Amino acid sequence: RAGHDKGIAMDKIILDTAGFLAGIENAFPRVYTTAEVISEVKDSSSLMNLNMAISSGKVIVFKPKESSVKEALSYASKVKDYSLSKTDISILALALELKPCVVFTDDFSLQNVLKIAEIDYRSVKVNRKINEIREFYYKCESCGKTYTKYIEKCNICGSRVIKTRRNNH
Repeated sequence: RAGHDKGIAMDKIILDTAGFLAGIENAFPRVYTTAEVISEVKDSSSLMNLNMAISSGKVIVFKPKESSVKEALSYASKVKDYSLSKTDISILALALELKPCVVFTDDFSLQNVLKIAEIDYRSVKVNRKINEIREFYYKCESCGKTYTKYIEKCNICGSRVIKTRRNNH
């Protein structure tokens, strides 16, 4: 089952930005990621380590196929989570291409979609994993109008619309 520590293929490790910021790429013989993740690593120490790992062949940077990106967006829409970044979508798409694999991420929204896609994941930091699939809707902070897709401002009162977790009974 996705997100659990039993019987995983540790040969295909995918890291999101948190993995590189924590320096865990050095814990594995080879890791995979996307150009979107690489562009988010900005601090000089992490960037220096990352560049050395890329030049030594330890970090493999992939560009997911467009069909995988579409499949990733489809999984996100199943839980009505339209807040995933382009980077999150690229990681999900890469994971769909490299299955079976393990994705290291602390991003709860990404973990949620990985879980429904039945892709194994680990937290970069201890005990930062979701336990159940979450579904979302979007709600105006002021008047309470709900939306199935994200919009910035409520079309009734003009207030901010926020992502809200649906109660799964």
